Amino acid sequence: MALTINHQTNDISATSGSMTIDGSAVGGGGGGHYSLVSHTTTSSTASSVIFDNLNDDYITYQLVMNWVHASQVSTGPNIRFYDGSTLLNGYGLHTNDTSNQTSSTGQTSAFLVRELSGIYFHAVMEIWGIGLTNKALQWTGTSFTSTTANQTVRFAGWRAGTSSVTPDKFEIRANWSSIPAGANLTLYGRKSS
Repeated sequence: MALTINHQTNDISATSGSMTIDGSAVGGGGGGHYSLVSHTTTSSTASSVIFDNLNDDYITYQLVMNWVHASQVSTGPNIRFYDGSTLLNGYGLHTNDTSNQTSSTGQTSAFLVRELSGIYFHAVMEIWGIGLTNKALQWTGTSFTSTTANQTVRFAGWRAGTSSVTPDKFEIRANWSSIPAGANLTLYGRKSS
């Protein structure tokens, strides 16, 4: 077996066979890696995209979103969480960008941007507490839009655990416009072992 090291990309690859480090397989199926849970590319404009039937198979979920509008529009990308068909409320939220910090409580949706107008949108967020009954629901992430001010936003939110409530679904929405055709939304899950 031969190993190839690409110093420009920091990639190491094997031309045949498998690689091990101290006897453990590299890139194996151990804990801590992300697995694809669901991916969707919108075929037409949509008012929302829903990820449902989620459970506690993963200790955290990671959502990656990318889309581009044909021109500058006010979209207001946001997320809402559900227990079955019941919309969960009472979110505490915090956003932070280059010039502003905002906190609020008692919300039923969480904005993923600061400036609501843009051509393109990209966000990566981590979500904890999906599929767990009576436990807190928490999320954090970073978004980037094509606005000239407050392009990069760090956001976080939480909802206290409630008796007999099990968050198992979330919805990505665009309040004032739509999610455009060709939008990519990918959900990954990370297991503990």
